Amino acid sequence: MASIRKFKEWVNPFLRRISPFLFKELLLFMKIYHFFYRGNKKKELVSLRTQMRVGIKHLYNVYSNPKRTIWTTMFVPSEILFAMGLYPFCLEIGAALFAGLGQSSKGLLEAESYGVPTDICSFHRSAIGHAFRNLFPPNILQVATTTLCDNNTKTTKICESITGKETIVIDVPYEADDYSVKYLAKQLEDFTKRLEVVTGRKMEQEAFEKAIEYSNQTRAKMLEINELRKDPYCPLPGSRALGFMFPAYLLIGSKLSVDFFSSLAAELREKIAENKRNPDKAPPKDLIKILWLELKPYFNVDFLTKLEKEQGVKIVFEETNYVFWDKLDPKNPYESLARKLITSHYNGPLERRVEVTKRLAREYQVDGVVVFSTWGCRRNNAAVPTLKREFNKIGYPLLSLDGDCIDDHNYMSGQFSTRIEGFLEMLRSRKATIPQHETCVTSV
Repeated sequence: MASIRKFKEWVNPFLRRISPFLFKELLLFMKIYHFFYRGNKKKELVSLRTQMRVGIKHLYNVYSNPKRTIWTTMFVPSEILFAMGLYPFCLEIGAALFAGLGQSSKGLLEAESYGVPTDICSFHRSAIGHAFRNLFPPNILQVATTTLCDNNTKTTKICESITGKETIVIDVPYEADDYSVKYLAKQLEDFTKRLEVVTGRKMEQEAFEKAIEYSNQTRAKMLEINELRKDPYCPLPGSRALGFMFPAYLLIGSKLSVDFFSSLAAELREKIAENKRNPDKAPPKDLIKILWLELKPYFNVDFLTKLEKEQGVKIVFEETNYVFWDKLDPKNPYESLARKLITSHYNGPLERRVEVTKRLAREYQVDGVVVFSTWGCRRNNAAVPTLKREFNKIGYPLLSLDGDCIDDHNYMSGQFSTRIEGFLEMLRSRKATIPQHETCVTSV
């Protein structure tokens, strides 16, 4: 138990800063994790423990350095922040983290008590509630992008009333043309200059280039992993890969992100080779392969794990792990980051997202597509009918699974099980009667 004592000593400086009850739960979780997974490669990929280690290290930095902590929303370019020695704390990821610690209900109730409407995205409602509860780390300012939705700017403005700190909004255009890239690049330059004024820290060119280099290294490892996942012997469960937004989006531009994805790529390559030498590891012929769109529930529910372990299903890829951006140019960092933000398949016209997801379905030779439609997300839910129609045109059945990523009160296990079982039964029947990859129109 020496490692647990060492962990306690490590986190003590910031345990006192927030709810002791909350981090008592975190410590308990770490104890359980350590007990079940230490030294046992058969139970879980070792590199997934590296993900936990880099995540905890980043949270330590965030809670221990209030004068260097920036509250962000998804898609704020972390490369700029890490280059300046600053630490991003993403509000949506914070909501997911606290959901896993059983704190969602308290956050949602707190937000409602302050008049936050109950029909908006639970990520944002929960984040606002936790901010009111003073559970998020002290910060020096807030920054939001207009990607993915309007809630970003509204949430950070509400947080501004809580923290009393300035909010910066980065307007991301829809069109991926030269004018839009220059317009956004200028905003990112101005954002950096404002950070210098507020934080008293300077953007050093060498440090910026290093952050861009780390970002490119992460991108290269993500591409390698995505290619390895096309191998039927790849052991990475999609239920775990749906948690990669933390290292892929929030930590990108730091060595922590490189460490995790490098570790994972090396281990997957090793495990695939091992599995191919072991006849018992051959993938079952009746395996159902799924492309997963959107996110998953982050509160404590194991339906995804059961889906993969007990129902002959493998989530072979997730929309969130698609690498949509080109390699960044360290000599033109602002334009490179601007182009990265604009060309996201989550940004711009829906046709962009449709084409990306259709290509992924073909590349990973899936049997069907599941989109997790979290209640309150108008951006995704409005897109589901179009996604369903376009996938059916090329022969891929799509199931829209209604639920919630954060609010466990919107999780109905019976309904989930019934709909998933019906979908899988249809896919198995279809797979038995239709030659693989044959294009046909199917309704779900």
